[in-house]
This record gives sequence, C-alpha cells and structure tokens, in this order.
Amino acid sequence: MEKQEILLESGTNELELLTFLLGSQSFGLNVLKVQSIMQYDPSSLTKIPKSPHTLLGMLLYRDRTIPLIDLSAALDLKNRNDNNKKQIVIVTEFNNVVNGFLVDGVNRIHRLSWGSFVPLTTAIGNVSDSITGSIQIDGTEIMVVDLEYILSVISPNLAISNISYETLNSTRSESREEVRIFFAEDSGTIRNNVVRILKKSGYGNVRDFDNGQTALDTLMEISDKVDTQGEEDDLPHVVISDIEMPQMDGLTLCRKIKDNSRLKQITVIMFSSLINDQMINKCKSVGADSYITKPEMDKLVSMLDKMCLNSKKTRSGDLVLTH
Repeated sequence: MEKQEILLESGTNELELLTFLLGSQSFGLNVLKVQSIMQYDPSSLTKIPKSPHTLLGMLLYRDRTIPLIDLSAALDLKNRNDNNKKQIVIVTEFNNVVNGFLVDGVNRIHRLSWGSFVPLTTAIGNVSDSITGSIQIDGTEIMVVDLEYILSVISPNLAISNISYETLNSTRSESREEVRIFFAEDSGTIRNNVVRILKKSGYGNVRDFDNGQTALDTLMEISDKVDTQGEEDDLPHVVISDIEMPQMDGLTLCRKIKDNSRLKQITVIMFSSLINDQMINKCKSVGADSYITKPEMDKLVSMLDKMCLNSKKTRSGDLVLTH
C-alpha cells in the first residue's frame, strides 16, 4: 500500500512515527522517510554475490531495482519470527537515495511530540548506534531506528564524507576560526564526524548539542546574560541543525530562534537527510536561511564561507553575516 501523506504544521515539534515489528518487538521510524509500504515478494529479489549479510539483494520496485536490507540482521536481532510468511518491505527515501527495509509487520502511524522522545544515551548510557532513542506508546516501549547509520555501515559512501582539498584550502583557516557555530544533531556518529571535518577546515569554534532543546536553552542563557549582566555577546553567528531530534526538532528550534528578537539575527542552516521540495518549503516557513542535504560536507563548508566570510566587521569586531 502507498503511504498516506500526513501534513504537519512546521515548527510544532511533532512527528508522525510509523511503528513496525521485527519478531515480536516494536520499532519505529519517521514517516517523512517512508515512500511506500508493500508485501514482500521473494521472486522480485536478485541476490548480489559477496554482499554483506544484511543486504539481501536488489528488489524490483516500480520498474527499477533498489537495495533490500534485512533490518533484523542489521540490528543483530536473534529472536526474529522466521515463520512469518507475509513479510513487509518499507520503502524509504532520504539522502536522495531509495532503499527497501524488510520487516515482519507494520502496525500503524502515531502522531507524537518530539518532547516525549527519550534518547537512549540519556536513559541507559551507551547503546547501539543503530537506535536513536525510545518513546512510549500505549504502554509499549518503541525503539526508534537510525536508518542513516545502518546504511552508512553497508555503504560507507553514504556516511559523512571528508571535504575536498580545494574546499579545505579555499580560504584562510584563521578567518574561519572567527565564526562561532552551534551544531545540533542527535546522532553521535554524525555529530562527531561533522565537528571533526569543520575543525579540520578551520571552523574550530563549534559547540555541539545532541538535541534542539539543549541548543535553545544555551542560546537563551547566553542572551539573558548579555541582557541582564552586560557580558560579552557570545551568541553564535550560525546555527547548523538536523531536523529529526528528540526533545525539540530542528524546525521548531529554527522557528523559536527567528521568533526571538534577540536571536533572530543568527543564521540558521538546516542540515538533514530529509531535504526535498516539501521539506524546503517547511524550512522556509520557519525562517531558515538555507538548507543542505547530508552528507554534503563540501557544500556545507562552502555555504559557511559564502555566508560568513564575505562580510564586513562591526566596530565591536563581530562578524556581520551576509545572506
């Protein structure tokens, strides 16, 4: 069956979560990643020699072939239901790539608040990179799967890549060092890699956060100190934000920044695997200054150069960002 389009108002901190089964355990993923849902037909699968055990092969889908990933194998689940004769393929599209994920059943779609989402690192410490967190629905704990991480393990070219020599050396690193950046991203793997590459390029003045709420709280704290204590303005010049995050998503973070008279001058760049025409409209509706698809680090650094370095200095020495 086709996924029904469910429209959410931008910046309300809501998500639509599709819940599905692997064996008897419930998992979830953001509906924004789902293109369609269909019954699995083994006769439509072509096996690939010497492929990873998680990659079942290439599946015929709408007159084309797409990779089919065994999600139970990717999550290393031992108790899957091998007697399930009617498995389901969830077809996804993100990072401009279409993939199929084999699951044992699909439940339903739930409208939820990101504020109810608990990062597993907060709940129980370090866990599998394949799970971003959990949320309780009708008394059941739903594990939310990090499909980007799973795909990056199977196809490393889909992970955050290094920047080119040309981009790395296109400007003076000391100029980049003057730019204050906040970066909000819930995936520890992606967050660490992006910060590493930004610092390698010269953008070393970066503070990173694992959710939008913490980033906003820090912005407000700095702003309040400037307002009440007259301290030096250490607000960032740029906020780079993922869209899918627990506690507060990136669209809500952007809207709250742009609706705040003390913060609205901050440039906001949405950095997400979900960037498409519909999401671009949502980014614009909350006031985002720009947007870019993961994992395009060359474009991100070039965008920062264009927005931040082609600028003039104020009397206080702060950068005036150009748009």
